[in-house]
Amino acid sequence: MCIDIPAPLRRLLLVIILLPASYPFPGQAAADNDVRIIQLRNRPAQEIIPLIRPLLAPGDVIKGMDYRLIVRTSAKNMREIERLLQQLDVARRNLTITVKQAVVADNTRTTHALSGEKRIGRNTRIILPEKTAPDDSGLVIGGSRPDSLRYRTKRDATVTRSNRTQVLRVLDGRRAYIRVGQSIPHVRQILTLTGHRAIIEQGMVLQNVTTGFDVLPRLRGNRVLLEITPRLSSLEDSSIGLVNFQELTTTVTARLGEWINLGQIIGADNTVSRAILDSASVRSNERRTILIKVE
Repeated sequence: MCIDIPAPLRRLLLVIILLPASYPFPGQAAADNDVRIIQLRNRPAQEIIPLIRPLLAPGDVIKGMDYRLIVRTSAKNMREIERLLQQLDVARRNLTITVKQAVVADNTRTTHALSGEKRIGRNTRIILPEKTAPDDSGLVIGGSRPDSLRYRTKRDATVTRSNRTQVLRVLDGRRAYIRVGQSIPHVRQILTLTGHRAIIEQGMVLQNVTTGFDVLPRLRGNRVLLEITPRLSSLEDSSIGLVNFQELTTTVTARLGEWINLGQIIGADNTVSRAILDSASVRSNERRTILIKVE
């Protein structure tokens, strides 16, 4: 029996016969992909998915819920994912984080003053009173007689050091924070307008003065990636609740057991006041340093 096959169909059949057996037909690649449900033991799916996604090819799928992964990809990629999970799905490690916050302040005050009294002629007397309570400190040039002038110069220098150390244990990959300090009560006055009258009311307010830090560590072999925000505050004036504070937010990589310097805040102030035959200058320098170590 002879069947007449149209020319276009004969050419299509010839192409199919000549195709090699390994040639992928449309949809074959997707059909060959494996769908696997992987049970995680130590890390949640949402933490693992961003690390696996770069291994997937276009059209592959990865989903997750709690400690389960659902992956559709080729057998080759699946083997790579399984090898990677052996390194990623490991038990969390307890880390000890130590943060040192140090403040060093240098203050120098220098004063120059002329005081005493001096008669000029028979009827004229010049009197220069002491600006501050007299004492025996400083350098005094002049006589002690009533009819004499005295030049006084004085220099006071103070160094203030403050060190705060906080130690916190936290699981790798988990966020934690620590705070230590005190709440200082102070009176706050509030002006209230009632009709045509203004009333001043007083209330008690608590001002928190704390030192501590927020941290999120992620272990990478013998190094750790840290997202950290140290905070340091000190009370300046309790009557009005004035507080000095510093805050720093950064992301750094540190080697386990090694101290690293997160940064410094350096301040300087120079104040000069002058009056007739009297002057005073105040110079202050402050350096705040933050160190951290992870073990």
